[in-house]
Amino acid sequence: MPESAPQRRRSYRGQSSDARRAERRQLLLEAALNLIAEQGYSNATVRNLCAAAGLTERYFYESFSNREALLGELYQQQTEILREAMLSAIHRSNGGAEQAVRAGLQAFFETLQNCPSLARVILFEIFGVSKTMDALYYQAMEDFAALLGELAQVLGIARIVPPASDAMLYAGLVGAAVQMARRWVLNDYHESPDILVESSLLLFMALSEQQDAPLSVEH
Repeated sequence: MPESAPQRRRSYRGQSSDARRAERRQLLLEAALNLIAEQGYSNATVRNLCAAAGLTERYFYESFSNREALLGELYQQQTEILREAMLSAIHRSNGGAEQAVRAGLQAFFETLQNCPSLARVILFEIFGVSKTMDALYYQAMEDFAALLGELAQVLGIARIVPPASDAMLYAGLVGAAVQMARRWVLNDYHESPDILVESSLLLFMALSEQQDAPLSVEH
């Protein structure tokens, strides 16, 4: 039996069908970022999203099963942008623990200020949608806490003496920075980013100050 010819994907104006599908998907994500940030997730209907993206509704379901699936991917996309900005700043920093932590915090708060749509989605709009979205949020916070833990190890910041928990402490530090960020955004970025950085740094550098005298819990 003769071999069948390899299946070719149709192209349009030099683009394959896969490339055009990926482009439409990205258009929907970009439209969702702006629409959700400006009007809230509850107002980001499929019709509104497609209108903002310049697509018909059938193309929405080509990429996403429902609005929540789009929100989940958008949230993960934006948190990765934030994480990469922080990692890049940390890697570029010169010096010890304080300089590295300051660089990471500076990138965190400046990214939120420079990208208010990102800030709105990851700090506010993800909440209260569903248990699935709540789980995405908490996983992202765990990932940031793990990143902080890795940074602490690389920089030689002291470990915490049991029964206190490293993981709990890192989660608390991340939570504190996020709460500062939420307050800052709700206050329309009134304070300078430097105020947020230095305020957070006081908490983060409390770890390094325990290098010679580890924190312990007395009974």
